[in-house]
Amino acid sequence: MTNAKRRPLGAVAGWGLALLVAVVMLAGAFGHLTRPEYFAVLVPHFLPAALVLKATAVVQIAIGLAALWPRSRALAGLAFALLCAAYMPLHLWDFFRPDPVFPPPGAAAVRVIVQIAFIAAGLTLWSRRAR
Repeated sequence: MTNAKRRPLGAVAGWGLALLVAVVMLAGAFGHLTRPEYFAVLVPHFLPAALVLKATAVVQIAIGLAALWPRSRALAGLAFALLCAAYMPLHLWDFFRPDPVFPPPGAAAVRVIVQIAFIAAGLTLWSRRAR
Protein backbone atom coordinates (compact mmCIF):
# COMPACT_ATOMS: atom_id res chain seq x y z
CA MET A 1 0.00 0.00 0.00
CA THR A 2 1.41 3.38 -0.94
CA ASN A 3 1.65 6.25 1.53
CA ALA A 4 -1.09 8.09 -0.36
CA LYS A 5 -3.53 5.24 0.24
CA ARG A 6 -2.83 4.93 3.97
CA ARG A 7 -5.07 6.73 6.42
CA PRO A 8 -3.08 9.19 8.50
CA LEU A 9 -2.76 8.26 12.15
CA GLY A 10 -4.70 11.41 13.10
CA ALA A 11 -7.70 10.29 11.05
CA VAL A 12 -7.67 6.88 12.73
CA ALA A 13 -7.47 8.55 16.15
CA GLY A 14 -10.39 10.80 15.21
CA TRP A 15 -12.50 7.80 14.25
CA GLY A 16 -11.46 6.10 17.48
CA LEU A 17 -12.63 9.08 19.53
CA ALA A 18 -15.86 9.28 17.55
CA LEU A 19 -16.53 5.59 18.18
CA LEU A 20 -15.73 6.01 21.88
CA VAL A 21 -18.24 8.86 22.17
CA ALA A 22 -20.88 6.93 20.20
CA VAL A 23 -20.50 3.74 22.22
CA VAL A 24 -20.43 5.50 25.60
CA MET A 25 -23.47 7.63 24.78
CA LEU A 26 -25.56 4.87 23.23
CA ALA A 27 -24.69 2.42 26.03
CA GLY A 28 -25.53 5.10 28.60
CA ALA A 29 -28.88 5.76 26.95
CA PHE A 30 -29.61 2.04 26.91
CA GLY A 31 -28.78 1.84 30.61
CA HIS A 32 -30.92 4.83 31.52
CA LEU A 33 -33.89 3.38 29.65
CA THR A 34 -33.57 -0.26 30.74
CA ARG A 35 -32.30 0.12 34.32
CA PRO A 36 -33.64 3.47 35.51
CA GLU A 37 -33.69 2.35 39.15
CA TYR A 38 -29.90 2.01 39.03
CA PHE A 39 -29.44 5.66 37.97
CA ALA A 40 -32.44 7.23 39.73
CA VAL A 41 -30.56 7.41 43.04
CA LEU A 42 -28.22 9.98 41.48
CA VAL A 43 -31.04 12.31 40.41
CA PRO A 44 -31.60 15.07 42.99
CA HIS A 45 -34.74 14.32 45.00
CA PHE A 46 -36.51 17.51 43.91
CA LEU A 47 -36.45 16.45 40.22
CA PRO A 48 -38.70 13.80 38.62
CA ALA A 49 -36.20 10.96 38.19
CA ALA A 50 -38.11 9.10 35.46
CA LEU A 51 -38.42 12.20 33.30
CA VAL A 52 -34.80 13.25 33.87
CA LEU A 53 -33.52 9.80 32.92
CA LYS A 54 -35.65 9.63 29.76
CA ALA A 55 -34.59 13.12 28.70
CA THR A 56 -30.96 12.28 29.38
CA ALA A 57 -31.28 9.13 27.27
CA VAL A 58 -32.67 11.15 24.34
CA VAL A 59 -29.74 13.58 24.59
CA GLN A 60 -27.27 10.69 24.80
CA ILE A 61 -28.76 9.03 21.72
CA ALA A 62 -28.51 12.30 19.78
CA ILE A 63 -24.86 12.78 20.78
CA GLY A 64 -24.00 9.15 20.07
CA LEU A 65 -25.49 9.24 16.59
CA ALA A 66 -24.02 12.67 15.81
CA ALA A 67 -20.55 11.33 16.63
CA LEU A 68 -20.87 8.82 13.80
CA TRP A 69 -21.38 11.45 11.07
CA PRO A 70 -18.36 13.49 10.01
CA ARG A 71 -20.30 16.74 9.62
CA SER A 72 -21.61 16.65 13.20
CA ARG A 73 -18.72 14.83 14.87
CA ALA A 74 -16.99 17.89 16.34
CA LEU A 75 -20.22 19.25 17.77
CA ALA A 76 -20.94 15.80 19.22
CA GLY A 77 -17.52 15.93 20.90
CA LEU A 78 -18.33 19.28 22.48
CA ALA A 79 -21.77 18.10 23.59
CA PHE A 80 -20.20 14.94 25.04
CA ALA A 81 -17.65 16.99 27.01
CA LEU A 82 -20.36 19.33 28.31
CA LEU A 83 -22.64 16.46 29.33
CA CYS A 84 -19.75 14.71 31.11
CA ALA A 85 -18.89 17.99 32.86
CA ALA A 86 -22.54 18.32 33.92
CA TYR A 87 -22.38 14.80 35.40
CA MET A 88 -19.18 15.57 37.32
CA PRO A 89 -20.88 17.07 40.42
CA LEU A 90 -22.91 13.87 40.78
CA HIS A 91 -19.78 11.74 40.58
CA LEU A 92 -17.95 13.98 43.05
CA TRP A 93 -20.94 13.85 45.41
CA ASP A 94 -20.85 10.06 45.19
CA PHE A 95 -17.10 10.06 45.80
CA PHE A 96 -17.43 11.99 49.07
CA ARG A 97 -20.48 10.10 50.39
CA PRO A 98 -19.84 7.67 53.25
CA ASP A 99 -21.95 5.12 51.33
CA PRO A 100 -21.31 5.60 47.60
CA VAL A 101 -24.10 4.73 45.22
CA PHE A 102 -21.65 2.78 43.06
CA PRO A 103 -19.87 0.35 45.39
CA PRO A 104 -17.15 -0.42 46.24
CA PRO A 105 -16.00 3.01 47.45
CA GLY A 106 -13.04 2.95 45.07
CA ALA A 107 -15.44 2.77 42.13
CA ALA A 108 -16.54 6.34 42.85
CA ALA A 109 -12.93 7.50 42.46
CA VAL A 110 -12.57 5.59 39.19
CA ARG A 111 -15.77 7.19 37.89
CA VAL A 112 -14.39 10.68 38.60
CA ILE A 113 -11.17 9.86 36.75
CA VAL A 114 -13.11 8.38 33.84
CA GLN A 115 -15.29 11.51 33.65
CA ILE A 116 -12.16 13.65 33.38
CA ALA A 117 -10.86 11.40 30.58
CA PHE A 118 -14.23 11.58 28.80
CA ILE A 119 -14.24 15.40 29.01
CA ALA A 120 -10.74 15.45 27.51
CA ALA A 121 -11.81 13.05 24.74
CA GLY A 122 -14.82 15.17 23.85
CA LEU A 123 -12.79 18.37 23.79
CA THR A 124 -10.17 16.68 21.62
CA LEU A 125 -12.85 15.64 19.16
CA TRP A 126 -14.20 19.21 19.19
CA SER A 127 -10.72 20.65 18.59
CA ARG A 128 -10.37 18.54 15.45
CA ARG A 129 -13.22 20.44 13.73
CA ALA A 130 -10.92 22.62 11.61
CA ARG A 131 -8.91 19.69 10.26
